[in-house]
Amino acid sequence: MHPVLATQAAKIAGQLASVGQAEAQASPDPANHAWSAQQVVEHLILAFEHSGNLLEESLKKRKSSPGSHTVAQWLLKAQICWFGSMPRGVSALRALRPTAITPQDGKTLAARFLAAAEKLDLTLVACRKSFGLLPCAVHPIYGPLRVEEWRQYHAVHCSHHLPQLQTAIAHSPTHAELLHWPVPAPAAKTEDEPAHFTSKLVAVKRG
Repeated sequence: MHPVLATQAAKIAGQLASVGQAEAQASPDPANHAWSAQQVVEHLILAFEHSGNLLEESLKKRKSSPGSHTVAQWLLKAQICWFGSMPRGVSALRALRPTAITPQDGKTLAARFLAAAEKLDLTLVACRKSFGLLPCAVHPIYGPLRVEEWRQYHAVHCSHHLPQLQTAIAHSPTHAELLHWPVPAPAAKTEDEPAHFTSKLVAVKRG
């Protein structure tokens, strides 16, 4: 895999090594529909697959994409390719939003994520051979992109979602030690104390 994409992909996969299936489903803020760790990873996989489909279509046609951008597309692409950050206020494409998913643990998610990244990278290698420095497919938001711009987009996209993934993992039940605030030690339970009583004490102390 090309280093530009491999570096960021490894960071995502590394976060998932010790995450269990239950932890991967935990949302840090269910009331506001915050994504769980698995939803974040599924979104990144969907992005890889969506781009791969666009690129493979160009390869089948053996025709590069037109190089013209709208002003908005040019500005959005510049923020990613020149400044290395995702534009704010741009919603994810509906096709990239995770919906029905099969719960999986971190190791399984990491393997799927890396496989999807590797497949996309191989497609980009084929595009380089076929199209050289010409744009090889049109992204719905950022317009026509060359091979290196596709790689940069996905590297920045992974980097953008890394803190979101870390937050979801940190707030999962078995990763409390990674929270950004100290978790009070639970009071010692007596023999006849209900099991749920200690958790209530912790909640009160936090408040």
